[in-house]
Amino acid sequence: MDKVGVAVVGDVLDINCWSSTPFYFYTTGARKGIFHLPWQLKVEKLKVHRYIWNARQLLFHGNTGGFQYSIDFLNRAENQIPPAYFESTVISFNQLFPRASTVNRKGGKIYYYLDATLFDLFNSPAYNIRVSEKVKQQAIAIEKENYARSQAVVTMGKWIHRTLREVYQVPSSKLFHILPGANFILPHDYQFPECVDTNRLVLGFIGKDWKRKGLLLLKEVQQILTQKGYEVVIKIIGHCPDDLIHAPGIQYCGFINKQTDTARFIEEISTCDIGSLFSTDEALGISVLEFLRVGVPVAGFYHQGMEDTLLEGASFRFSPSATVDVIANAFEEFILNHQLRKAMRENARKYSDYVTWDRCVEEWKLLLQQH
Repeated sequence: MDKVGVAVVGDVLDINCWSSTPFYFYTTGARKGIFHLPWQLKVEKLKVHRYIWNARQLLFHGNTGGFQYSIDFLNRAENQIPPAYFESTVISFNQLFPRASTVNRKGGKIYYYLDATLFDLFNSPAYNIRVSEKVKQQAIAIEKENYARSQAVVTMGKWIHRTLREVYQVPSSKLFHILPGANFILPHDYQFPECVDTNRLVLGFIGKDWKRKGLLLLKEVQQILTQKGYEVVIKIIGHCPDDLIHAPGIQYCGFINKQTDTARFIEEISTCDIGSLFSTDEALGISVLEFLRVGVPVAGFYHQGMEDTLLEGASFRFSPSATVDVIANAFEEFILNHQLRKAMRENARKYSDYVTWDRCVEEWKLLLQQH
C-alpha cells in the first residue's frame, strides 16, 4: 500500500486542531503503520493574506469573509506542503483542501473524510456562515470537482449521503461511512460506573455552543422532574449562560481541557447517568461518543449526524419535534425502572470499544486496501 498522509486546515499533529479529531485519527493510524505523512499547515502564516483578501473583497464587492474558501487561500495553503506529500494517498478532513486536481496532477490520490458538506453548512441557520453568494458558489464548485476526482467520499455520519448524491452528484459506489472515535484515551485500569437504584439523576452536557446543543431544553426537563419530586442535576462542561451558573440543580464544571486534564474530564462525565445532546443542528455529536466510551447512556434528537452516534440500546432517541414532557417522561422511566437503567448501562459499556479510533482506522485500512 502507498504511503498515506492525513490533511486538515491546520496541523494534524496539533492536538488542539479541530477538536483533536485529526490528531487522534493520524496518531492512531501511525501507531498501526497505516498512516505515514502528517500534513502540517501553518494557518497563522496566512493571516496577512487574509487581511489583504478581505480588504479587496470589501473594496470591490462590499463584503468580507470567506478567505478559507478562496482559490487564493488554497494556492497558498498547498504551497506550504512538501511536494512529495501530493504524490501519496491523502485523506483530508476538509472539503476543499487540498484540491483533488492538485493531488491528481502530482500523481497522488485523495479521499475526503467529512462530517458535513459546505452546502449543508452554508444552508444551516445554526452555523450562521456569513459569506457572499459568489464565494459560496465558487467553493461548492471546487468541492464538487474534488469529490468527482476523489477515490471515495467517506462520511462520519450517513445523513449527508443524500446531499452528496443530489447536490454534488457523487455516485453511491463512491460513498462510504466510517464512524469516528471518542477524542481521548481511556486508562487501562478504568472502572466502568456501577448501576445503582436512586431517585437522583445526573444529566451530562458538554459543549461551547450551549444554545444550539439544547441546554435550555434540558433545563426545562429538569424543572418538570424536580416538580415531580426527583433530584435532577445538570452537569455542564464547556460554556454556560451566566444566569444558569449558580442556579439550583446546576453543577458547572467550566471548561475542561480533555487533553491536559483527561483524568478529571473522564471522572466528570463517567459520574453522569445520561449524556445529553439536544442539538437543533448537529453534524455528528462527538460528545455522545465520549459518554459511550466511558459507559454512560446517552439521549438526544435522532436526526442528522446523531442518527449514527445515538447507538441502539444505549440511547434515548427523540424526534426533533418531541415535547419537553415526552423527554421528561422517558427520563422518569429511566429513574424508576432498574432493569432499563441496567440494560442501557450494559449496552453503553459494550459500545465502549466500538467508539474508538482504533476501530475507525482499521475500517479505513480495509477501505484503502480495496481501492
